[in-house]
Amino acid sequence: MKNNAISFARRTLGAVAIATSLVSTSAIAQDTEYPEMTIKVGHALPETFIWAEFVDKWFFSEVERRSGGKIKMQVFWSGSLIQPKQVIDAVGSGAVAMGADAQGYYPSVIPLNTMPNALLGTTTFPNPRIGSMMTREIFEEFPEMQEEWSSQGVWPLYFNAAPNFRIACTSPIETVADMKGKKMRQFSAYHPKVWSSLDAVGVTVLPTEVYEGLQRGRLDCGFYDYSSLISQKLYEQAKYVSTANFGAGATWPMMVNYDQFFNEWPDSVRTLITEVAQEAEARSIKISIEKNEEALQQLADRGVTIVEFSAEEQAKLEERLPDFIDTWIEQQEGTDRHDAAMRIGGYMKKRIPEME
Repeated sequence: MKNNAISFARRTLGAVAIATSLVSTSAIAQDTEYPEMTIKVGHALPETFIWAEFVDKWFFSEVERRSGGKIKMQVFWSGSLIQPKQVIDAVGSGAVAMGADAQGYYPSVIPLNTMPNALLGTTTFPNPRIGSMMTREIFEEFPEMQEEWSSQGVWPLYFNAAPNFRIACTSPIETVADMKGKKMRQFSAYHPKVWSSLDAVGVTVLPTEVYEGLQRGRLDCGFYDYSSLISQKLYEQAKYVSTANFGAGATWPMMVNYDQFFNEWPDSVRTLITEVAQEAEARSIKISIEKNEEALQQLADRGVTIVEFSAEEQAKLEERLPDFIDTWIEQQEGTDRHDAAMRIGGYMKKRIPEME
């Protein structure tokens, strides 16, 4: 059944360039038959995050609307039902039919697929469009990526484009030298190398703990995109936002239980959800760009000092960081993933410059 599922996904998710523009899906026939069903969703994010508010909520409402209200989405936000780092287990076991969590939190079970999220904030992906397109391409081009998900009993319906990450700090960061000794929020296994390369100190903090970390002095800087600095009200504790650019990526895939999606749900439901997922993935690129442009001005309007990080300092920052694709490949040495990682990494090194 796995090969059939992958073939289905490639036909429905891979036949269009969903990451470059909003997808025009075919109109769903008015007489399409949908069963009365409620889909339970465990979401690890608060609903105020950019992806949750403007992409995932849209996805849920569109599934309900296009099914004529027959398919209802019961969403449990902020880890109220399923805690962060437990979503894959919950979805794979069928405890919930769908869930969303950062794939970077699961290096032991989807080690290849953690990469696009884990390399967020390492300057690997220049912008959210490239981060999203690259994540989709390697998922479709390399069966090893697909098999990691299916082996856990889950399937990613869509990936959310992550905007470029910045730092919001309790003191101004205008140069690379200003980062020395600062306690920086981190969330992936690669961020310690980012911060150590810049003489800063990484502190691993979950999204819901960043505000308190700044408030209590555990952190000097939050590490987020502009819009999330607003949605999480981090500007209340970190009054200086630097324009230093740490790059984009892809995050928070919407996952579905593999067996339910491919073996139990009728074709009408699977087709509808796939079509809306295509649009949601493309929508996330548009949203991530638009909302972050708006957010920078909104931060200034809230009394935040926008600290300009010059092109010269940005070049210094990028020079001091290692090539994180190489770092990722090296970390797969001695495992049965190394060959796949070399092929995936080589593909990315070729494709990313072509996308710019």
